[in-house]
Amino acid sequence: MSEDLNQRIADAQAKLDAQKQPSGIEAARGMGVGFKMGSDFIAAVIVGAGLGWGLDELFGWSPWGLIVCLLLGFITGVKNVVAAASQAARQTAENGSTGPRNQNPEAGQDKGDDA
Repeated sequence: MSEDLNQRIADAQAKLDAQKQPSGIEAARGMGVGFKMGSDFIAAVIVGAGLGWGLDELFGWSPWGLIVCLLLGFITGVKNVVAAASQAARQTAENGSTGPRNQNPEAGQDKGDDA
């Protein structure tokens, strides 16, 4: 009888470990999307500043080229972040994943059958 109990405990532990694994993968994906959004934003601002500085040096516009292109880089960076966030939300909706809160997708499926 104790071997049966040990086997049931081992099976339950394996099932719990299997449920915990996808949440770590989803968290890593979320971090990847976050780093991508951050790097896209920073890159757009740096490119805008570099382009503005270059135009200032080339045409002698003093700070105006830098100011205008820096603002354009900021706007482009925000646009890129919004686009990446909406794409990530769309992919999450298509996959049916709700993140770490939905660790046991089988729980609660039979609620409508009893009524």
